[in-house]
Amino acid sequence: MNIEKFCERYSLGKVINVTKISGGLMHKMFKVETDKGIYCVKVLNPEIMSRKEAYGNFVVSESVSNFAKQNGIHVSSALSIDGNYLTKLDDMYYMVFDYVKGKTLKDDEITVGHCKKIGNVLAHIHLLDYREIGLEPNAVEYKRLYDWESYANNSNFNRMSYKDSFLKNYKKYNSMLKRANQRLNSSNKNQTICHSDMDPKNVMWNNDNPIIIDWECAGVANPERELLEDALCWSGFLSGNFSEEKFVAIFKEYFKYRTIKDVDWYDVICGNLVGRFGWLKYNLERSLGIILNDEEEMKLAENEVLKTIDEINRYLDLIGDMYDIITKLTIEETKNYDSVVQKIVDNNELLIGKKFKLITAGFTNTIYSVDDYIIRICTDSDNEERFATEISFYKENKENDGIPKLYASDISKSVVPYYYEIIEKVSGKTLYELWYKLSDVERQKIVIKMIDILRPLHSKVVKGYEFLEMLKTKVLYLRDKCNFDEEMFNDLINMCYKYFKDNTFGLIHGDLHFDNFMFDGTNLYLLDFERCMVAPIDYDFKIFSRYSVQPYLWASSKTDMVTVESDYQDLMSLFLENYPELSNIPYINERLEFYSIIESLDNYKNTKDEERLEEVREKIQRLKEQEIKMKE
Repeated sequence: MNIEKFCERYSLGKVINVTKISGGLMHKMFKVETDKGIYCVKVLNPEIMSRKEAYGNFVVSESVSNFAKQNGIHVSSALSIDGNYLTKLDDMYYMVFDYVKGKTLKDDEITVGHCKKIGNVLAHIHLLDYREIGLEPNAVEYKRLYDWESYANNSNFNRMSYKDSFLKNYKKYNSMLKRANQRLNSSNKNQTICHSDMDPKNVMWNNDNPIIIDWECAGVANPERELLEDALCWSGFLSGNFSEEKFVAIFKEYFKYRTIKDVDWYDVICGNLVGRFGWLKYNLERSLGIILNDEEEMKLAENEVLKTIDEINRYLDLIGDMYDIITKLTIEETKNYDSVVQKIVDNNELLIGKKFKLITAGFTNTIYSVDDYIIRICTDSDNEERFATEISFYKENKENDGIPKLYASDISKSVVPYYYEIIEKVSGKTLYELWYKLSDVERQKIVIKMIDILRPLHSKVVKGYEFLEMLKTKVLYLRDKCNFDEEMFNDLINMCYKYFKDNTFGLIHGDLHFDNFMFDGTNLYLLDFERCMVAPIDYDFKIFSRYSVQPYLWASSKTDMVTVESDYQDLMSLFLENYPELSNIPYINERLEFYSIIESLDNYKNTKDEERLEEVREKIQRLKEQEIKMKE
């Protein structure tokens, strides 16, 4: 790098002073004063420029910035030197910009007013027609998973400051990344011109007017993902000072100029993790000397790894809140049941005069909070039978301390034209929100509490029925719907006779998953009894038995991405170790696997996904091989 030589060669003048400008994690930027003017000179990272696509990307990005300038957007574009935006000298690439008077803003200097202006500028960038400058859509399909283990085995790894933090987290990354890839691909359909790096370091402010700089990542990309990322950057998320007010301000201002319809924002939010994992991988390789050996660059990358691991963890914790915020801004107004709740409140002495608040406007039930009480209203008539089942369950099991109390209910529709119930409001968080943070000892204690709640239900004296015949009927039904071969059908029928000849019946919850358990640090509560039924008690574990493979299928938007397989490998073992009434059931593991087979066939029936059918074949084969070993 020789800035003096570069300036002299290309007639920028004799250098008087050179000052390194902060910011820029991949390239180096300098303020250069010459006897002809003041410039910003960017010295491009040699490793980046060694990539075959790099030069072309820079040419595209500068054509985009000039197009934005022509359309009234205040930008800083590279100067043309001998007809080129990039100039090579002695194996180094340089870009030159006019020096822009102004300043970048720190988090504590950013106001809601600044955020509104960013929302405005971003919308107008996205309204530019990329076809006018000859660009094409750029929707790449992502499937990348990374060998995180290899970085931990690198010879330089043990001296890295991020060692402990990386080892604590990396085993979960590919589970998250696989699902993030899927969601990014699903949400990547919309394409517009994007700046793709419009965070606070790339916006200069002159008299409160934004000038957008550093367009090197610009091109055609997904606008919703950029909107989300910029809202995060300008609301303080990157430094751990997230402001919902600033986040909302960017979205609201953006929507004034550019309308977005039919966007799955949960896919956008989760898909946005892909870039963060890619950035983590890149900086791991830089810091460990895999792709460079510049000590200064390696130290910068080491710090970036620490920051990015922390940022990923904070992003995961914020997913549910972001989704709720954006949903409120974008969905059409839902039907308001406030007048219904008011009638319920006025007709119940426990609630008279109390204020209420909507918690969830669901498809089947609408839920309100009233001080220490919850009002659940069955707003879907098709769900009334299940709703009545839950009310009966509460009445018959009120002695169980792990079940919220039922204070009042009505299915007569005499007060309001809906079934409703008033139950105890329990505090705490769902087990999905807590499980990934718990130690093995803490997890075992939780499982024991779960068993203490379930045992009284499972031990109730109930009237059994021909569960074997029910399963056979289900297999026959699935054969007709899935059209699987005779051998598979015979194997499944034989398993029914072998594993389900004897059954231990009880009252089961019917929908046991971690979103239906609330824990406040001391007390554990089980919720949602609409699917309770009489059945063999092991049938209550048909979902938990699948947690070792796909625990996130039952998670909410708040916890989906933090729910990974590695945290649930021992869940069923903990139940079997601490619940003898369950573990003593003959063929317990085989029965649970059979339930999983039925679920996979149900999934195949609906999706015709051949992977599900192959899963079934593999499970059947494993069971047959186990049986052979037992005979030996």
